[in-house]
Amino acid sequence: MTDSATAAPAPLRVLVVDPDDRIRESLARLLPIGGRCLVVGSAGDSERAVDLATEISPDVVIIDCRLPEDGLGGSLVSRLREATPASRIVVLNWTDADRPTRALDGADAYIRKTFRPHELIDAVVNAARSSAA
Repeated sequence: MTDSATAAPAPLRVLVVDPDDRIRESLARLLPIGGRCLVVGSAGDSERAVDLATEISPDVVIIDCRLPEDGLGGSLVSRLREATPASRIVVLNWTDADRPTRALDGADAYIRKTFRPHELIDAVVNAARSSAA
């Protein structure tokens, strides 16, 4: 029998948004390492990202900084915040010059794509904790 005081917390539910299928697949395999994150969806464009976020209400959304603009109006972060206000947003970027862009301004965290696996997972966990503060 497991005591609720010693039970591990439920993994964070993560939505991955990147235009490159290979990156999305890699992140989906990487994030569950250690049991702190669970990938509950992925999208290759911002329209699908907003639709999925509305449907599944993830704890954290990870977005590639070079996601093409979709012409739907408003920034992607603003649209995600409207769709699912409790979700935290982490942006993957290549350089510090990549952040913030008009579409991704106002994210909860930014991490360079040259991350080590534990750095990405820590960024996701820390972004999720920022909602509890």
